[in-house]
Amino acid sequence: MVAETWELGAGAEGRLRRWVHEAVEAQAGRGFLWSPVALAFGIWIYFWLAREPGWLLTGAWAVLAAAVLWAGRARPLVLLAGLLLAGFVLAKVRSEIVATPVLRASTAEVTLNGVVEDAAMSSANRIAIILAVDKIDGLSAEATPLRLRLTGTARLGLPAIGSRVVAKARLAPLPTPVMPGGFDYGRQLWFDSIGGTGRITGGIEVLATDVPARLKLTAMVETVRQEIGKSIRRHLGGVNASFAEALITGERSTIPKEVNQSLLTSGLYHILSISGLHMWLVAGGVFWIVRALLAAVPVLALRHPIKKWAAAAGLVVGYFYMLLAQSGVATQRSYIMVAVVFFAVIADRPAISVRNLALAAMVILGLEPEAATEASFQMSFLAVMGLAAYFEFWVERRRLAERVVRQVGGRVGEAARALATALVVSVMTSLIAGALSSIPAAYHFGRLAPYGVIANALALPVISFIVMPMALISTLLIPFGLAGWPLWVMGQGLDLVMAISNWVAGFPGAHVVVAQQSAVSTILLAAGSAALCLLAGPIRLIGVGIIALGLVMSRGAAGPDILIESTASNAAIRNGQGELVPALARKGRFAVEKWLLANGDEAVPAEAAKRVGWNCTGGRCLASMKGKAVAFVQETPGVRLDCGGVDILIANYPLRGACRSVAIRIDRFDVWRNGSHGIRIDGGMVTIETSRGVAGARPWVVAPEARRDKFKAGIKSN
Repeated sequence: MVAETWELGAGAEGRLRRWVHEAVEAQAGRGFLWSPVALAFGIWIYFWLAREPGWLLTGAWAVLAAAVLWAGRARPLVLLAGLLLAGFVLAKVRSEIVATPVLRASTAEVTLNGVVEDAAMSSANRIAIILAVDKIDGLSAEATPLRLRLTGTARLGLPAIGSRVVAKARLAPLPTPVMPGGFDYGRQLWFDSIGGTGRITGGIEVLATDVPARLKLTAMVETVRQEIGKSIRRHLGGVNASFAEALITGERSTIPKEVNQSLLTSGLYHILSISGLHMWLVAGGVFWIVRALLAAVPVLALRHPIKKWAAAAGLVVGYFYMLLAQSGVATQRSYIMVAVVFFAVIADRPAISVRNLALAAMVILGLEPEAATEASFQMSFLAVMGLAAYFEFWVERRRLAERVVRQVGGRVGEAARALATALVVSVMTSLIAGALSSIPAAYHFGRLAPYGVIANALALPVISFIVMPMALISTLLIPFGLAGWPLWVMGQGLDLVMAISNWVAGFPGAHVVVAQQSAVSTILLAAGSAALCLLAGPIRLIGVGIIALGLVMSRGAAGPDILIESTASNAAIRNGQGELVPALARKGRFAVEKWLLANGDEAVPAEAAKRVGWNCTGGRCLASMKGKAVAFVQETPGVRLDCGGVDILIANYPLRGACRSVAIRIDRFDVWRNGSHGIRIDGGMVTIETSRGVAGARPWVVAPEARRDKFKAGIKSN
């Protein structure tokens, strides 16, 4: 290496060179750990583009990526550069694979038919159906989306997965973000090959129940889920039944709102999502049980690789648990991580290591590059990265502690060590996982749980040693009608978990809402954490500096001074105290709630509307914002629109030729064309952003067309 040719002389310069030389040498063999980070950056570049890259550019990147990867076989930094290029290409290829025609206009009631691919309760009173569309009346086959997401009231009933149905619905294009740069749910749907949404307006008629071959396994698992749910409800009641269903089958629609809020505030909400924790407890529990049973038979334990057999059993049960939990994205990723660990056991490799995490992340990003932009992947990757790095750190320190205990402690020392180890590991894992997962959580959700380490340190042992083992046992005993006693024990554990959650949620300042962080500060915080976990030796402390820079940059500029909802049904201004004030208390409630949360504000829209800011009379709201007169007007029959003295006019109806003297006019047509608006005023200069403008010209960004009462065959599609 070049470093080996340096002359490590005396003095400050020599010491610096020696330090750099040792730091570089310490990173030998750790380049692979940074592979998913490089791949993720390449994927982010694809999503940051303002326009969809053409195949010529993508082909050039692919050729360059292949060349750089080949040249970097023995050069880690070059290899990482190649992976960055490959991430861009993977994201583009994935977008082409999932591509679907998209609806460009909302419709009146239309008739459609297709095959139900998924059906679930989205809440206690609503259902959600993913329909593989065969036909939409009036729409050509070329313009018909591959799938639609339809919602309806619970009284419609859930159709069986795989059944062919016909229904009437009002359809709409993919949704746009509630504010420029906000969460793009439409993009998430598009990557599931969903090209539109709809609301079912009539009954659902089942035409055929012959399940297509591709859905037979899904339908069978759904039947099992329903039977398990019935058994749980027979033996448990109320909150515990809903809680148990969420942990065993992933069904969360019946959990009361106050329970969700308690878990969210205490930092225990993650236990409702079947992800890494649950998958490890179930698959790991099976591994431990099978290995223990096999070890009890000497002829097997001495002559056969029972550890590998147990790992295979864990793989099989983990896969079934993934299917049972509806194979959600987070669950799938968790299973991949578990599978990598068990395959490492089968291949006689270290089971828990940062290398295994890197491999699992590479597999996930290779299959679903869009995961790099999603909260579930970011939170789980950072949390597990921190835990794996801590595990490696702890193993070395534990060996030293064991030598000391053997010398001075005897059996009493051993017992004390075991107790101290359990306590330290419980606290540290909660602290590390909570701290690292809070980085993307603050960016995506704007919520923090400052006492989460306390809640998790107390509740996770209950989950690990009572709740999930009983969940596994009860599931295995349901076919024999013997699930009553393990479910009862599970219910006692859930009571204790909720007691802990409610206690912690009652602490002063337990619920913290923070303003949405900038993407740059979030990336810096994540990069600094990665440096602390993935680098070796003292150089890893560079991560502390990067984290500090990220914290400084998190105090960025406030959001827009004025926000306008995507149908112009409401608008909000930022008053002198930095608070958002909606013009109306009840209109555009969903968007206003998201605006307030992004501003780090827990107020409900009705409370926020009472703040100082707007002066509303007769369908006309006036405000002064940084020297600009702002008016938000609602269409009022018989009332003449007064534009005098207004600099920025916002109307919830088409202005057409009215008020042409106003410098900035935004009406119902403007938001229909461009989505929600954000307006910034700086030194008299006005800058306008729109959700579609920020998203760019991408396949999932719909250029809208006028509403149609009936479709025409010539509708454009992607």
